[in-house]
Amino acid sequence: MAGTVARELKQQKPFSTPEQEILLGVLIAAARVIEPWARFLSTTTQLTTNQYNVLRILRGSHPAKLACSDIAERMIDRDPDITRLVDRLETRGLVKRTRSRQDRRVVEVSISDKGLALVRGLDAHVQRMPKALLGHLGVERLRQLGGLLEAVISDLGTFP
Repeated sequence: MAGTVARELKQQKPFSTPEQEILLGVLIAAARVIEPWARFLSTTTQLTTNQYNVLRILRGSHPAKLACSDIAERMIDRDPDITRLVDRLETRGLVKRTRSRQDRRVVEVSISDKGLALVRGLDAHVQRMPKALLGHLGVERLRQLGGLLEAVISDLGTFP
């Protein structure tokens, strides 16, 4: 990474391993890419990135309803408290909850018309964001990065 990670972190000593430096680089890159989107969502819609992700998931399943456990499985950034996220979205009228007809213990969540309208209003921004943040890499480097990310995600090691 030619010292970029060390410079960003103002690191004076060498990293213990190449994997340590790369992992920190991935974390820095992810944070830098997400930060403008998170700021945009917060200022324009008062949503967090995880709340938007829940709405996006529910729109994708619409008109079907999903249990909180199904939403949790589809989250990009796994939030352990899906119930709290859904509470906040329901308070704003963006989602609706109902008891499952098959199992009354299960609460199913669906996106409301207001939630659909909000997500639809963000679609143009969602389309522009990847190009604005990553377009400078060019087609070939994007292809390489995609291949590397594919390998990292599909062959992820384990940590005890």
